[in-house]
Amino acid sequence: MTALLVRLSARLAKILAGTVLAIAVFLLGAFFQVRGALPPYSGHLETRGLKAPVEIVRDSNAIPHIIAGSIEDAAFGLGYVHAQDRFWQMELMRRLGQGRLSELLPPRLLGGRLVDGDRTMRGLGLYRRANDSLNALSPGIRSMLDAYAAGVNAWIGDPDQQFGPELMVIKLVTGGAYRPEPWQPADSLVWAKLMALGLDGNWRAELLRLRLARKIGPDGVKFLIESASDNRDATLAMAVEAARGIDLDQLYRLTDTIATRKREASNEWVLSAARSVSGRPLLANDPHLGLSFPGTWYLARLVGPGFDIRGATSPGTPGIVLGHNGRIGWGFTTTNLDSQDLFIERVDPTDPNRYITPDGARPFVVREETINVLWGDPVTLRVRETRHGPVIDDFIRRADDPSPQGHVLALQATALDGADTSAEGFGRLGLAQNWEEFLAAARKIVSPMQNIVYADTAGNIGLISPAKVPMRRKGDGSMPVPGWTSEFDWAGFVPFDDLPRLYNPAGGIIVNANAQLVPDTYRHFISRDWAEPYRQRRASQLLREVERHPVYGMIVMQADNRTLDADDMLPALLKGAPRNPRAAKAHELLRSWNRFMLASRPEPLIYTAWIWELQRGLLADELGEELFDSLAAPNVPLMLRIIREQPGWCDDGGTRQIETCEDAIALALDRALDWIARRQGPVVESWQWGREHQAAHRHPMFDMVPLLRDLASVRFPSDGGAQTLNRAQPAYRGSRPFEAVHGAGYRGIYDLSDLDNSRFAMPLGQSGNMLSPWARNFVERWQTLRYIEIAGTRAELGRTAVGTITLAPPTR
Repeated sequence: MTALLVRLSARLAKILAGTVLAIAVFLLGAFFQVRGALPPYSGHLETRGLKAPVEIVRDSNAIPHIIAGSIEDAAFGLGYVHAQDRFWQMELMRRLGQGRLSELLPPRLLGGRLVDGDRTMRGLGLYRRANDSLNALSPGIRSMLDAYAAGVNAWIGDPDQQFGPELMVIKLVTGGAYRPEPWQPADSLVWAKLMALGLDGNWRAELLRLRLARKIGPDGVKFLIESASDNRDATLAMAVEAARGIDLDQLYRLTDTIATRKREASNEWVLSAARSVSGRPLLANDPHLGLSFPGTWYLARLVGPGFDIRGATSPGTPGIVLGHNGRIGWGFTTTNLDSQDLFIERVDPTDPNRYITPDGARPFVVREETINVLWGDPVTLRVRETRHGPVIDDFIRRADDPSPQGHVLALQATALDGADTSAEGFGRLGLAQNWEEFLAAARKIVSPMQNIVYADTAGNIGLISPAKVPMRRKGDGSMPVPGWTSEFDWAGFVPFDDLPRLYNPAGGIIVNANAQLVPDTYRHFISRDWAEPYRQRRASQLLREVERHPVYGMIVMQADNRTLDADDMLPALLKGAPRNPRAAKAHELLRSWNRFMLASRPEPLIYTAWIWELQRGLLADELGEELFDSLAAPNVPLMLRIIREQPGWCDDGGTRQIETCEDAIALALDRALDWIARRQGPVVESWQWGREHQAAHRHPMFDMVPLLRDLASVRFPSDGGAQTLNRAQPAYRGSRPFEAVHGAGYRGIYDLSDLDNSRFAMPLGQSGNMLSPWARNFVERWQTLRYIEIAGTRAELGRTAVGTITLAPPTR
């Protein structure tokens, strides 16, 4: 009874805290409206850090056109507008990278995971390594970072500045102690480190495979991950045995943060002059990341002597990340490079402060981190490092715990390189004027590896996938390997000239959607974790159906909703006879379905729920619920392999009878239809995909507060699915498993015949202030495919501008 009362009291406290928070924010919101706390888009400010005046003209969509006398002053202006519109987002991002979120937010109120995330970031030393990377950059890029930081600080340094509801709540819960710290250049670099950690994020996949091996044995793991190399086989059983003393389940759970989750989806294609209506190249790109409010991207234009760069920026960083510069256009997809390896280090049995290397015992490098916790005691973290990198199981160990005997896990990753020049490379892409300068910029990129497509006004197209790609002495990096010998060490990196590259291919088409980049004959190992091929196949199919494409054809392609995985999966699903009238109706609908994932139709819902339940039926009893949760997203190639090669997995171990794969498929359909009927009623024809498949742009602080959810977050019914070009990946977990949580946050189409005719789209808006009219102004345009242009002379912009700010150096 006492335990029950404790749980009820905790639940009540959480509800009351949420209610108090909601009321506080509403009152603050009313206060902001009265005080006019939305940032002004017109005015004049004299501030230090500029060489000459900067004019910021907000066009009719509140997109800033930053007119400056130098690229450094343009970066200053970009820092200023980012801070105006998105500072709270920037603050949470840098605190995430610093491992300092627990200082600002009450961990229990927001799910109890903040301290775990801070432990992981501090353990990895991400911010320290970002700070070290500053020394590897050229003076030109350093000056841009310094100017950007000065621009941010010009806005946040105003003692009367209002920072919006989020930071006012933080100030409230910290008892008034919170005040933004000055922005530093390393704060910008940590964004790139966070992206690299996630986009090349393989180490937690290795950890998962080690957990799976404990449960189903090495042969089961090799089947699940489709063995790509024989070198791993001899080490898998040994790896399981060596890691026996490590709590792998807890380590996997507690390192599951927004920064360490693997993200792998985007689309891009580029057409040569011969394949476009205009007679000049067309380039289309839509990067896919987690959906959120505000979004990842922010549109801007930087204009000055010798530069006119337009496209998507990321608040917290200077420069245009994706876009065009008047001469060239470029776009990214993630390669899924395996640049992160776990090494099993053997602790010296005679001295727990040392570990074994090929040259004998060596002392761990040890550092201590103190994490300050709002409304709690500080947490001390003791982290050891080996010659490979930080010991990750230290992230979950108390500082006063005795060092374990036996083995520990250390992480080597290019994202943790302290001499990382990636910011140099990505920053210079937007300044390149031709293919040679573009390659010179790409040569500086360390991590993350991106497939970067290119087009220029001279009619050239290309692709380069730059990064430091590890060359392993043995193995493919898919499982943890021994670290006490040099057998599996990295022997260097693939030479830049050997990296995947295309330039003016004969067919006039380059397309990538994260699927396999290189043929099997490519001599270097890049990855075994390619995305499923369906989006890439669909894009290639559509591009080859038409000889010459217009700009609007690219828009239609980006919104394409045909899911090719159903072509592979439906024959297996529909092979057996339906076992009841409702199943017969589902069969009838899916047999005539055109494979388009439309929000208004029942077929996408039936299909998705069916394969989701089938994967659960095939794997959950084999793996257990916790392990299955990491593999809940339906994997059509895997399910088809199980049906064809491992039909024993179709049997439900929880029943006495032996189920065949036909039984498993029929039972999965029944469970799926029951689930839908409970939510949408018994009339199958009235079911709609969009009622379950809402694009969920969640506010990271307020989405869990009932009174604020609809005000702070943005949700709308969405076409598409996990394998459509219009990607809208469901969560496959929780009470709303088909809510779309991952997809395009930006779309760009660059017309190299007339770059003013290029098109841009975002699903939400420029502002991160939920009270702003510019926070959601793109939603309807996004849903109706009405992209915008970022163009116009200064005079043209002035006629429709919503405001103009002039920044100038002090007059005295």
